[in-house]
This record gives sequence, C-alpha cells and structure tokens, in this order.
Amino acid sequence: MRPLRAVLDANVIISALIRPDSAPGRILSAAVREATLRLVTSDPLLEELRAAIEYPRLQRYLKMSRQEKDAFVILLEQIADPISLHDHPAPGVCRDPDDEPYLRTALAGRADYIVSGDGDLLDLKAVEHIPIVTPADFERILKKRKAD
Repeated sequence: MRPLRAVLDANVIISALIRPDSAPGRILSAAVREATLRLVTSDPLLEELRAAIEYPRLQRYLKMSRQEKDAFVILLEQIADPISLHDHPAPGVCRDPDDEPYLRTALAGRADYIVSGDGDLLDLKAVEHIPIVTPADFERILKKRKAD
C-alpha cells in the first residue's frame, strides 16, 4: 500500500510542536516514524513555517532555541517531498490569497489530503480532487487506513 501524501498547514505543524500529544502531534509523528504517511511541501510553505515559529506570541509555548527551530525546519525538509511551484499557477479559489500556496503545493505534489485548521481552507472542502480536512479528521483517516 502506498503512503498517503499530505500537505500540512503551518498552524498544524506549530500545534504539533506545542502539543505533541494532540492530533497534529500524532500526525507529525506518523510522518516522521511511519511509512504510511509522506508529507508534501514547497519553498513558500517552508518560508511561512519559518516565519510563524518566530512569532513573539508563540515563544512562550514553543520553548525552542533558534538552533532547535532551524534544525526542525531542516528535518521537515528532509522527511517531506519538496515540490517546485514554478509551473503551477494558483487555482484562485481561496478567499485568502495567502492560502493559495497550500493549494498549489497539494496540486503540484499530487497530495491525497490538505490538513489544516484554517477556516478559509476548510470552507473549500476540496481543491479539485484533494480533500481539505481538519487534523482530527485526518488522524481518523490514518487510523482507519492502518486498521484495513
């Protein structure tokens, strides 16, 4: 069985770092430890993550040094499939243009799912054939797939 391919929103990854025992934390752990899940990413998504983990309001929750943050992003780059977006235009279907890179990455990387807590993305429900789901829903999908 081929691994599921998923694009994780930066808010999901940050939630995983803050609360490893949460659905986002378990999803990220599965991506690192199991062959059943493969992350898909791109330069714009990694740039957004780098910026987000530096937000002052998150520092008291993240409790990571600058070196740990850099090492985490490098690890994420190593475990994920990097996708070039040069030949993939934005579908232009999201209310928030800042979310378009997630859609572009998923489409270019032939992802099976986009996992997000962002209302603008979740309201779309899907882009082309790719469902957009919450971390809790995606965790259920992973569990069901393991059980089958």
